[in-house]
Amino acid sequence: MAPAVFKTVGCINSSGRFDSCLFRTMNELYASLPQVETLLQQDRIEVWFSRISRPVAVDVVRETLQLFRSRIESEQRAFSPEEIIEECVAALDAVYQRRLKPVINCTGVIIHTNLGRAPLSAKSWQEAGRLNTSYTNLEFDLSSGKRGKRSSFTTELLSRLCGSESALVVNNNAAAVFLILSTFARRKEVIVSRSELVQIGGGFRIPDILASSGAKLVEVGTTNITTIDDYLEAITDRTAVVLKVHRSNFALRGFTEEPSTRTLAAHLPPNILLVVDQGSGVLSSDIKGETPVSSHIRDGAHLVSFSADKALGSVQGGCIVGNGDLVAKLATHPLYRTMRVGKTVSSLLEASLIDHLNGVGTPALAFARRSVEELAAIGHTILGAVASSRLSLVEETMTLGGGSTPDESLPSLAIRLASAKPNRDAQVLRSREVPIITTVVKGAIHLNLGALAPEEAGTVISALKDLLEA
Repeated sequence: MAPAVFKTVGCINSSGRFDSCLFRTMNELYASLPQVETLLQQDRIEVWFSRISRPVAVDVVRETLQLFRSRIESEQRAFSPEEIIEECVAALDAVYQRRLKPVINCTGVIIHTNLGRAPLSAKSWQEAGRLNTSYTNLEFDLSSGKRGKRSSFTTELLSRLCGSESALVVNNNAAAVFLILSTFARRKEVIVSRSELVQIGGGFRIPDILASSGAKLVEVGTTNITTIDDYLEAITDRTAVVLKVHRSNFALRGFTEEPSTRTLAAHLPPNILLVVDQGSGVLSSDIKGETPVSSHIRDGAHLVSFSADKALGSVQGGCIVGNGDLVAKLATHPLYRTMRVGKTVSSLLEASLIDHLNGVGTPALAFARRSVEELAAIGHTILGAVASSRLSLVEETMTLGGGSTPDESLPSLAIRLASAKPNRDAQVLRSREVPIITTVVKGAIHLNLGALAPEEAGTVISALKDLLEA
């Protein structure tokens, strides 16, 4: 029999109030733990229902109580209601941190894959919101009153923007490449330069996508040099596609050589498809280190694929542009139905494409084109509101990101926060209601201003004041 244990602690009575209770045995210590339902009625716990849902909150409270049962066994003591509620709140908050939420990007990477890539314009979101809270003519021809082609105007805008005959949209660029290979190269050969057998974020590898599509990979050239003859000598009667792949997140420099899209188009036999995985979605020639989608089309590529949420600055999607007959064949492949997008993606992409055609810059590209003087104005606003010798404005660089312009940088500025414990302070900033994502540079925190919107400066000011006063 367990020894008698005498403890006087507060407990929650049936009315939800705290009373003093005397416990004599281990069983009574276990019995001192409040019921799940009693805890759920506490204001500090009930507020989490709208944040993570009541069923999830119930599970968290139950798991927390189980931890206290284990602690009673090991520590042989009772716990106050306040201790229990504090632990429940901490556990609930930990779950809440896994929810999608807005964050402030002070990393210096404008199109940051881990932070949702390109932010959408507020105007695009408002227009799409109106469409997505009602029925739409997504796949309905208003003139004939019959079923229509899905997202036909979206693809028309995309074709016009890229200078192609036709276009198709699927759920991401990996799907776009997979659909192309599955349609035109299944059980056939696809020629790829060894310098383009890349792996991008999340473990996506070109050889793996080829194998999954049923195509056979034929590698040509070397890591640094691939010639037009390398391609031509590799062609057999089973060759279906020559695939050029965007080198996401890295670049080759020095003693290198590779044929351009134009050179390949001029020398390949007419029965071989030239497919370019452009990847980054760059449309403008003013972005260094990138070839615009339209240039590949003009130079003779039959099909070009790219992401919609990178340099295009829109919602996640995979865009395919090029020859009308080939795109039509892609649209009839059974796989396309598993990859096609719905009204949310279509409406958001449509709004972004209209902005591009009207010369209106997306937020991501607007960030990339800001001057150092504009960034300095934001920086001085922050420094003027937070008086501290630990803060200073320093020169920094920023990158477009999203796999584009891997070795190009742009001038930027950063708020430097001197810190004895920079990793801890960075964690504090990430733990706020609106998390601020920073970098640690040489024992200090850097808040790069490259992707900071002027209206976010107030949130940064409040966070820095709290951190410095703590």
